[in-house]
Amino acid sequence: MGLFEFHYFDEQVSVEIDDSLLVDKIEPEVVPPLSDVYSATQQALSNPVGAPTIEDSVSSGSKVLVVVPDKSRHTDLMDVVRALLSRIEGGGAKRKDVTILIATGTHRPMTEAEIAEKYSEVLDGFRVINHVYDEESALVYLGATKDGLPVQFNRLILENDFIVSVGNISPHPVGGYSGGAKGLLPGIAGKRSTDYFHWEATNYPLFEVFGNADNPIRREMEEIVDKTGLSFIVNTTENAERKISGVFAGNYVKAHRKGVELLKKTSPIAYPVSFPDVLVVGLGLDRPDLWGGAAGIYLAAALLKAGGTLVLFAKCPEGVANNHPVVLDQGYRSWRRVSEMVMDGKIADRTGASHIVTVGKILEEKEMKVILVSSSISKEDAGRLGFIGADKPQEAVDLVLSTIERPGVLIYGRI
Repeated sequence: MGLFEFHYFDEQVSVEIDDSLLVDKIEPEVVPPLSDVYSATQQALSNPVGAPTIEDSVSSGSKVLVVVPDKSRHTDLMDVVRALLSRIEGGGAKRKDVTILIATGTHRPMTEAEIAEKYSEVLDGFRVINHVYDEESALVYLGATKDGLPVQFNRLILENDFIVSVGNISPHPVGGYSGGAKGLLPGIAGKRSTDYFHWEATNYPLFEVFGNADNPIRREMEEIVDKTGLSFIVNTTENAERKISGVFAGNYVKAHRKGVELLKKTSPIAYPVSFPDVLVVGLGLDRPDLWGGAAGIYLAAALLKAGGTLVLFAKCPEGVANNHPVVLDQGYRSWRRVSEMVMDGKIADRTGASHIVTVGKILEEKEMKVILVSSSISKEDAGRLGFIGADKPQEAVDLVLSTIERPGVLIYGRI
């Protein structure tokens, strides 16, 4: 019998599992991490892909908007942002003319303490603002693209001469990959663009989009973002150990694709040698709610045997999806009805509805059961979502193992 540890937001939980049940993993090759992220960022900024350097783009009097990720993105970007801001000021822009806009997407605003924890002293002296996607007074509607796609973003894009977005590139179920244009959509987009972007993604099979940079949703995203005047990106990649492995700067399409090329050289996760009957997953600090915790379900979509069971350790101190109450109101198993309600105009939150449809399709197509362990989501609410609630990690694992004879078990301590 082996004892295995799992992340549970800010805690670790342990579970005993018979070692003989474990399915072997094919561990991915680990791309070496950068030894000096600050210097690597400086080098990338000196050699941008498909764009002029920062120094050739800003000067004294320039107003600069720097878009940075919120706390739901785990990558430590302090040295990246520090290097970028030094180059912006080195180009002549005054600190008073540089605004830091936190790309919250549809998440809640970050508190001052959370901003300080994520970025330390790097943002001291700069104007820092949280984006709010449904606050009309903070948004501007720029009309539509030539294909009729809505363009609504934070109005700060009109108040600045140079816009740069910072983020990390990783496979994503909606945009194919995070990073690039996705830093702005949905990062600092308004409800019209955000709803369109997410709902449109439900028209495509998950793995036609996930991990594919050349997908219809990505192309539409980049067409919409083109109207914002996004000038420059600084994006990172991470290796399988979640350490920064590369920094890419320049044009928001060309530099982004360079980062994708590096990621494609090795798998970001370890794949099993055979599909397991049971997948046990822990959620880390960057998954404060079940909205982000759906990453465990996306993992199960790729790795779990049809008819299998996902055991999800999800403390989720912020609940299911506070900014999208429709998720708990409707649950995942009702995704077909939710889709009809959106089409009939009975659900206005298309972003929340898209989450229901995406997850609901996975659960149905995989015939997947989910056992949820959460101190913040009650058993009753787990049931409303279409899950089985359990009080303790060991209880959840024992429950599923008692129903299957000699099941194959795959464990991921953190996703």
